[in-house]
Amino acid sequence: MDYFEILEVDKSASQADIKKSYRRLAAKYHPDRNKSEDAIERFQHIQESYSVLSDPKKRTHYIEQEYTEVLNPKAFTETYWNRVLNA
Repeated sequence: MDYFEILEVDKSASQADIKKSYRRLAAKYHPDRNKSEDAIERFQHIQESYSVLSDPKKRTHYIEQEYTEVLNPKAFTETYWNRVLNA
């Protein structure tokens, strides 16, 4: 799941751009306003994406994780399991 894609912003988007896109999409897919079958799921993905991208530490970690996973999947898997098991 690509948080940037879900919020329809570039990876270089500012915090203001992320917030603006989040508000627009949250209003569009809020289950009280949108009765489509996938509205709840999309709204939850929008919420999760915003919670990560709006926090500078979480955003940096997300970008670093994505970068490592693509370029070196074995290293990503090892570091991921080390973090999970040692948390």
